[in-house]
Amino acid sequence: MPQKMIVKNVIGVYPFLTEPRKNQDGSLGKYSLCCILKKDDPQIEQIKRAIATVAKEKFGEKVKLGAIKLPLRDGDAEKDGDEFKNSYFFNANSGNRPQIVNRFNEKATEQDLEEYCYSGATFHVSISFYAFDNQGNRGVACGLNNVMLRKKTEHIGGGASAQSEFAEFADNADDEFENQDKDLYAPQNKKSDDVDFEEDFQF
Repeated sequence: MPQKMIVKNVIGVYPFLTEPRKNQDGSLGKYSLCCILKKDDPQIEQIKRAIATVAKEKFGEKVKLGAIKLPLRDGDAEKDGDEFKNSYFFNANSGNRPQIVNRFNEKATEQDLEEYCYSGATFHVSISFYAFDNQGNRGVACGLNNVMLRKKTEHIGGGASAQSEFAEFADNADDEFENQDKDLYAPQNKKSDDVDFEEDFQF
C-alpha cells in the first residue's frame, strides 16, 4: 500500500511542474521535481520509515533494503553540485500534471510560477512512496501528487533575473542616453581634409 506524506521546505531542482520533461528520444516524459533535504532534517527519518514500510509490505519483512532500488539517495555520494552537499535527495515523478498552489493555498497564477517556481526555490510537496516489481527490477519509487510554492531562495544553475543583473544601471536618466544618441547620429560636416573613399580608392 502506498505511503503518502507531505514533505515541507524542500529545495527543488530541475522542476518540470507545468510541462513534462522530454525523454532522450524526444517523446514526452513525466512531470517531476528533484527534492533536496539536509541530512539532519527530522523529516528524513519519517521518509526512511515510509520507504521501509512499503518495501516490507511488498517484498516481505526480511527484505534487504540495500538489495532493491530506493528513492532516497545520498547527495554526497552521487552528486557534485554544492546544493547536494550534506544532503539527501529524491526524485518525485507523475504522469499527470500536479496541482500547484501558492503560499496562500490559492491556485498558482502565471506570476506565482514565474517568481517561485525555479531551480533552487523552496517547496512543500505531497508525495507517495510505492513499490514496483517489473521483471526482476524491484524497488520503491516516489510519486508526485501536489505542490505548494513556498519561498524564493537562491537560484541554482547560474540563472539571474534581468533586474538583478542591471540594478547598478537603474539610475541612468533617459535624457542622458537620448542626448548621446543625438550626438552619435547627428549629421557631420565634411572637412576639407577628410578622405573621400569613393574618389580616392578605385577598385
